[in-house]
Amino acid sequence: MCKTAPFLPTPRGLSHCLRETARVILPFIPMDNGCIRCRKKASTLVLFDYDSTGGVLAAVQSVSTLPAGFTGTSFTSEVMVSPDGRFVYAANRLHNTIAAFSVGAGGILTYSGEVSTEGDYPRSFNIDPTGSFLYLCNQRSDAITTFSVNRQTGRLTFTGRYTPVGTPAAIIFLT
Repeated sequence: MCKTAPFLPTPRGLSHCLRETARVILPFIPMDNGCIRCRKKASTLVLFDYDSTGGVLAAVQSVSTLPAGFTGTSFTSEVMVSPDGRFVYAANRLHNTIAAFSVGAGGILTYSGEVSTEGDYPRSFNIDPTGSFLYLCNQRSDAITTFSVNRQTGRLTFTGRYTPVGTPAAIIFLT
């Protein structure tokens, strides 16, 4: 893993550091000066600090998106920061879970648990603009599942709602 790299606002500028991952996801944490990289094949998230004066990203933390002791195969498919910047969520394909993390001082992530996706092969998800609901595209089970988000703890609770959609791959909100 690359420890530091010049940060350019294009995927090409990051490619020398992030070359082992086909899909690069770098949402900036709104309350901190950093970003998160999803390492899909390793099922990990890497937290980077961003030095705006030098234009450098520096890795400061790497955390698994899977529970301790997990030995099966899984791939992290998506990472998202809650609208208030207090929580981070990551979907795990094959393990069929969403891992939740709280964001602490300096953006440090603390694993707080996981929930079942209530479907098969989570492809993508999104949190509604209010931060109250998370909608998850379960690609192989042809459904979008809905979770309520506890805005104080970040905990996800399945609402019981399945929305049938053939092979859902992405969900966005137009505001």
